[in-house]
Amino acid sequence: MRGPILFLGIGGSGMSSLAHMALDLKLSVFGYDKKNSDTTQFLEERGAIIKNDISEISLEGMEMVVYSSAINDKHKQVFDEIKEKNILLKHRSEFMHLLVSNQKSISVAGSHGKTSTTTMVSQILSEQGYDPTIMIGGDTSLLEKRGGKMGEGKFAVYESDESDGTFLKHKAQIRLLTNIDNDHLDYYKTRERLEDAFFEYMGFGVEGTTVLYASDPGIRDVLKHNTKNITTNPNFKLYLCLDSEDTKSDWFLNLKTNLKEKLTSVIYQIEDDRLEFEFPGFESLSLRLPYPGVHYLTNGLVALVGASIAGVSVKISTDILSRYIGVKRRQETLGDWKGITVMDDYGHHPTEIEIVIRSLKKKLNSKGRLVVLFQPHRYTRTELLLKDLAMSLSQADVLFLLPIYSAGETPIPGITHESFIPFLDKEHTEFLKGEMDLDLSVIQSKLKKDDMLLCLGAGNVRDWGLQLLKENQKL
Repeated sequence: MRGPILFLGIGGSGMSSLAHMALDLKLSVFGYDKKNSDTTQFLEERGAIIKNDISEISLEGMEMVVYSSAINDKHKQVFDEIKEKNILLKHRSEFMHLLVSNQKSISVAGSHGKTSTTTMVSQILSEQGYDPTIMIGGDTSLLEKRGGKMGEGKFAVYESDESDGTFLKHKAQIRLLTNIDNDHLDYYKTRERLEDAFFEYMGFGVEGTTVLYASDPGIRDVLKHNTKNITTNPNFKLYLCLDSEDTKSDWFLNLKTNLKEKLTSVIYQIEDDRLEFEFPGFESLSLRLPYPGVHYLTNGLVALVGASIAGVSVKISTDILSRYIGVKRRQETLGDWKGITVMDDYGHHPTEIEIVIRSLKKKLNSKGRLVVLFQPHRYTRTELLLKDLAMSLSQADVLFLLPIYSAGETPIPGITHESFIPFLDKEHTEFLKGEMDLDLSVIQSKLKKDDMLLCLGAGNVRDWGLQLLKENQKL
């Protein structure tokens, strides 16, 4: 590739990561995004030319245009012009594979935990001097606000996003899978099609090594449905991370009989925020992390097994992960407001919400209340998962609900944040207007010393917490 390359929707987490990687390769980068942001500003500081009006970008001389599934029919005229000029048009997943084509790929998939697990693998390999190429859908100090970087080592580590099915195009030599849950059913339509896609991702029929967190109910269901009829590539290997109870299950015994020496079991148990596990060639090992929550421990186990396949001793990896750097917007402490801890978390799916609320309530240990400010993400997700979202949110001591963050979707008639009303305790729930100053005055009136305020959601709910802290600085 010589460039220049045009990225459509360059401000998105995935597209901006790819743009940074292109800049690492000294390629000329152009971008279109309808909004300015810290992300686009940083890209411009690194040399990208970005416009808010796509008509201001000339296609003359462009080598390639990269797009994501978020770019839709509204841009048909642009796509027609690209085709007329015979410019290469690549989906972001195809472009990523061009970037990493000379490296061995470590792909991380799952309904939840992709970003954390990818960061863990990347931190392990980086600290061991592997200098991997990295693409992460979140902000971590490992990449200094970039989301993606080109490394000179032999490995590339990246997230595989299942939201639009393109993760099945990722031909990775090492595949990690954290869990399977009911998300993106607007694309897959049925649970069966979702499970079929993840089973294909597992890669039993191709050469490579797969690591599964097999105690996840979703992954377990897929294995149950397929263990008797699995055909494997001669050079396929499978690592299963699972607790001791699962080793007695029929699906596991069937899989063990079928795969024989191709299967390696990594048995674990969790006690007192510590994960003990058995790995071939070692006595019992122990994993502790700086962040609370069982999900972090199990993601860590998957990550260190993946890193071991790349060549890093699991004993070294457990030590590195004891210093896990974390990811912005994952149980991130924003600051303190009058004795109240203000937290931020990206969780927007019922399972994620339940996990983070449970983890933070355990951290509080009844010393204060967990006050949740939740912003539903997308009309389609809210409609499909309304009752499950409400059930997860009901575990908060106090709940504030913001209007739905559209993420570019067209509103669905009858679906608003007030659709939650029949499913939540009215005594402990308040519906806000989405007007920050007004909302914060309501929130402040209900907060008490030693409470924890959690800003929760995948939209811009974090801004409410930051504004609250900003007001505190004025006092």
